[in-house]
Amino acid sequence: MKFDYENMSNEEIIELVDALLAGTDEMERDPAEAAKAAKIAADRGDAKAQFSYGCFLLNGEGVEKDDAAAGDYWRRSAAQGYAQSVNRLGICALHGICGEKKDPVKAAEFFMSAADAGLPDAMFNMCMLYDSGTGVERNAEKAYSYMKMAADRKLPAACALFGMKMAFESASSQEDKEKGAEYILFAAQAGNHEGEMLYAMCCEKGIGVEKDLAEAAGWYRKAAKAGSLPANDALKRLGFPGVM
Repeated sequence: MKFDYENMSNEEIIELVDALLAGTDEMERDPAEAAKAAKIAADRGDAKAQFSYGCFLLNGEGVEKDDAAAGDYWRRSAAQGYAQSVNRLGICALHGICGEKKDPVKAAEFFMSAADAGLPDAMFNMCMLYDSGTGVERNAEKAYSYMKMAADRKLPAACALFGMKMAFESASSQEDKEKGAEYILFAAQAGNHEGEMLYAMCCEKGIGVEKDLAEAAGWYRKAAKAGSLPANDALKRLGFPGVM
């Protein structure tokens, strides 16, 4: 299938990229064509396309893997204020990859900028930095605040962690335990494997929800299928067959 890219807007091209990656009833999945389309919009200067094409380059999907070029496209996108690219540069600076020197302080600056722009992933990254004291002074209060902001914006990993703190801390009220279980359930339903394990524990022990061993087994099974040995052991402990 050929596409008339010259007469397509950047927005139309980006929609096509998504369709080519997912595959539809009208077209087969085609990562190579998706990468080609993303590059066309990226080279026109579209910030979202620049982020997207950088991801193609990093993953080597539909195009030859090129970490340095991925970083270049993200820097072009970040210069336009595209928060996902700013956050990705934070990851690069944290690990010293894609043309960024390893610099935790700079990583924190990138994450902070993206978090201020409202990106939940960057908020969660700031939580991790404040929790560990990486690139910033360790601050449990700020770590908790960023974690809650990310969880309230429905980032599954943040929901799992925030929900765990609410539900499993001994000082939590019953109301907090119930709210914590709700956060954890959201993470589990979104496919977060930590959330699956935690919600299974909630169901097994009756933390924030009614005790239900069959429900617990169902969530342990999901986590076990994702490779969790503790979840597999929990299935056997409850008298259900394991998956490993």
